[in-house]
Amino acid sequence: MLMKIALLLLIGCGVNHLGLGVVYITADEFMGYHSRALAVEWSALDPSYQTLFLALIRLCGAGAIIAAVVNLYLSVHALFTKDFRMVWLAPAVALMYQLTANYVVYTVAEFTPGDPPLMFVSIGSLVTLAGALLLGFAVVSNRRTTSRTGRFH
Repeated sequence: MLMKIALLLLIGCGVNHLGLGVVYITADEFMGYHSRALAVEWSALDPSYQTLFLALIRLCGAGAIIAAVVNLYLSVHALFTKDFRMVWLAPAVALMYQLTANYVVYTVAEFTPGDPPLMFVSIGSLVTLAGALLLGFAVVSNRRTTSRTGRFH
């Protein structure tokens, strides 16, 4: 049961990363909080700065999509096949992306006049961490019933 809850939390995290990635990768200008952080409107930026900002925003979006694909594939695969050999990579990748995003958003919130979605990102980090911890507890509690193939009984 712990394993199923952990995987569902990680799947939710993957869906969140996928949505975030799509928003960022399809952006044609920076978000409102970016504008407030820099105290400048998108249209006032030189085209070379616009290109640079869009490249960085899309890079963040691509990272979110990569984290989402890895997380969703491994979590869904484990949920339906009961093959847990590689499932530890799902929270590892999700946590790397999520905690980095949390740090970046916190930095923008703390040191600029921008108002990024810190609460939303922080909740995402807590859900990801909860999924990772539950996954760890599930593995430890089922260690005695796990065969050499990594399948839980």
